[in-house]
Amino acid sequence: MESDPVYLHIRVVLSIILGLSITTLVKGLASIIEHPARRGGWSGIHLCWLLWTLVSVVTFWWWEFRLAGVRQWTFGLYLFVIGYCASWYMLCVLLLPDDLREYGSYETYLIERRAGFFGMLALVTLLDLGDTAIKGHSRWQMLGEAYPVHTGIMLVIAGVGIASRSRRVHLGLAVLALVYQCGYFLAEYFTLGSD
Repeated sequence: MESDPVYLHIRVVLSIILGLSITTLVKGLASIIEHPARRGGWSGIHLCWLLWTLVSVVTFWWWEFRLAGVRQWTFGLYLFVIGYCASWYMLCVLLLPDDLREYGSYETYLIERRAGFFGMLALVTLLDLGDTAIKGHSRWQMLGEAYPVHTGIMLVIAGVGIASRSRRVHLGLAVLALVYQCGYFLAEYFTLGSD
């Protein structure tokens, strides 16, 4: 696949932002493993969302390889892609804030500040539609019917996450999202084969 030289430049910026996202998640996970009682202890809800986000960022980075096929880059496309990457980083930072003093634990923080996290999750899901469009019509066809179903499921999860304060509901959403995301990636996107 022959790449536009501009994409080679853009790829560096994408790598920096996504690298920061993965670093934030891995550092947060290591901190939880190293000091499980700190920051209110570990939480199944928070841990599932942390793992979901890690899987999602890694798979997103995997699929941004397809941007190499974009033949003409504009400043608008560049800003969109950088903004999309930055929204993943924002999701990571919202999941692992520096200061939890007001909340006592990651779980309480996540439930109390759910509109921010789930709102960003919905935004990332919607931005993915634009990212897919940039990659061309053949990409839409390759993704098939599973893609709009995936988009719908993630938007429903985000909506329920914003609306509900129930820990049981949030645990169900987190487990569902993690299992679904892993299965979706394995079933649909395991190779970068040609369209």
